[in-house]
Amino acid sequence: MLAAAAALALSGCAEMFPYRYRFELTVEIDTPQGLRKGASVYEVWASNKTALLPEEASRDWGVRGEAVAVDLPNGQTLFALLKTNAKHGDLAGLSMTALDPAFRNDIVESAARIASGKGVKRQAEVAAGDYPMLVTFRDLTDPASVQAVTPTGFASVFGPGYALRRITVQITDQPVTTGGERRLPWWSKYLDRHLDGTSATIEDMRDENLAAHLSVGNFSTEYVR
Repeated sequence: MLAAAAALALSGCAEMFPYRYRFELTVEIDTPQGLRKGASVYEVWASNKTALLPEEASRDWGVRGEAVAVDLPNGQTLFALLKTNAKHGDLAGLSMTALDPAFRNDIVESAARIASGKGVKRQAEVAAGDYPMLVTFRDLTDPASVQAVTPTGFASVFGPGYALRRITVQITDQPVTTGGERRLPWWSKYLDRHLDGTSATIEDMRDENLAAHLSVGNFSTEYVR
């Protein structure tokens, strides 16, 4: 024990301990033609880097994957984005909240529990307050036509008979989903700008134009500059 502590003191910084695991997010929608659903597998990584000085320690995490796309019988597509409606929320927090009963806003600690498989659920329904942001496009060829869809507002956006049934998340060993950018014909032209065409890096959330706050990075982590 003392030898290990001495080695840590000499190095000035402990090793980084990464955790990587994959989740499948599934969105189910009732339609006049029956149930429609889509799913996407994403990976969450987390690391805890300790140091000799507490102020030098760091905790970090990230998400790799793409939005869930659900093709609807009216020709439209619903997207469940990589971000949530919570402030600065993403699918890492969604996963922990749904599957780890002991989650206390610490992604790294929860990642360790999920990696060990102790005290966590393998599958769970996502609570409404933790849903990913849901959007559609009035015209899929026009990124500025993006439109938010509230969990209770499907009928007002898509028509009578449309309703969100549920969103679930489960631990999986399936490969991360890719290729979703092929659904968006304008993808390559918007790698460095928001969906309204602006290249601003600071978003004024008082702007009610949703396209000004979204980018292709909210749909996929692939090929994002």
